[in-house]
Amino acid sequence: MSNREYRYLIIEDDPAFVEILKVVMSKVPQMKLIGNSDNTLDAAKRIDLDKPDVLLLDINISGLEGPEVLELSDHKPMTIVISSHPEDVMENYEVDYVAFIQKPLKNAEQLVNAVHKCLKLLGN
Repeated sequence: MSNREYRYLIIEDDPAFVEILKVVMSKVPQMKLIGNSDNTLDAAKRIDLDKPDVLLLDINISGLEGPEVLELSDHKPMTIVISSHPEDVMENYEVDYVAFIQKPLKNAEQLVNAVHKCLKLLGN
């Protein structure tokens, strides 16, 4: 993999889970956190303004449903959906996503592997 730095944004309303995600993401050195959002109004603005390469997205957060934010956003980052719901809930949305991880994380490798899949799709 190259030394290029990729930017990611966390959309999650559970502060403890945000911290877990940050720790796991630190295992992928080319990923740089550009922020986190705990509500969909802020998230929609940040996605289009900050243009993250990768998005870690919860489904149930304050405001719209997480995937609805992606439906409305012009910028379409590589998205990893992380939710307590089963994956078939994504059939309700018209959004592309690279990976779906059901909470709680079984292990760090689950997320790291999903991020590496995103990096491959980004051309790294």
